[in-house]
Amino acid sequence: MRRIAVVVGILVGMISIPGFAAEQNWAPGFDPSGMSHLMQGNDTYNVRDFQSALPPSTGAWSPSIGKMVGLDIPVVPYRREILITEAIPNLPSNFPMTLDFTTTFYFHREGPGLLTGFSDQSVAPGYSLTRDDSFVEKLAEHALHRAPGVIDAGIKSGWAGLYEVTPDHNALLGEWHGISRFLYATGFSGHGFLQGPAIGEILRDLYLNETPFVDISPLAIERFEHGQLRPERNII
Repeated sequence: MRRIAVVVGILVGMISIPGFAAEQNWAPGFDPSGMSHLMQGNDTYNVRDFQSALPPSTGAWSPSIGKMVGLDIPVVPYRREILITEAIPNLPSNFPMTLDFTTTFYFHREGPGLLTGFSDQSVAPGYSLTRDDSFVEKLAEHALHRAPGVIDAGIKSGWAGLYEVTPDHNALLGEWHGISRFLYATGFSGHGFLQGPAIGEILRDLYLNETPFVDISPLAIERFEHGQLRPERNII
């Protein structure tokens, strides 16, 4: 039951906001407003049993959710792009992620090829996912300096997505007491995939009013009011 609490809580939070469920672009055929039960193994849980908390983990859209309850969530969306190369012969199975901190150019194994990208600081904040026609050229300039072999691999695919960035590039995690049981986990500034498993456990404990396994007070949203910041330097 502990493991399922976060998932159910998020779904209940979404369907509890008037009009919210109807305005979202859900996957075809999925309507969270019609959910009544969720199963885990042989156990079945009533969704409404978890309706005492709202834990929004809505990434770049978190400010909109915060505004609904009167909370200013300092998150700004930025578009980031990646490319995936064609298969590279004899690519080692243990090929490591490689990062050039001077340019943020990085690459790591993705199937038989490489996933590569960099943080384009010329991108303006916003929700646009329109890919930059000059991204390949910009990436090639960085690759030529650090890893020319990447240029020789053909481009298989790519995509653009959104980072949700905070002023100090660290996550927002905790419970806001402006209303009853408003939990938040957002603003990961590009670190969310790595931190996700731990964040899930922490949200579970917060929901159950238990002490998380690690001190999360430095990630509280109130840190911006008190100036208790420790900016992250190593970001992509």
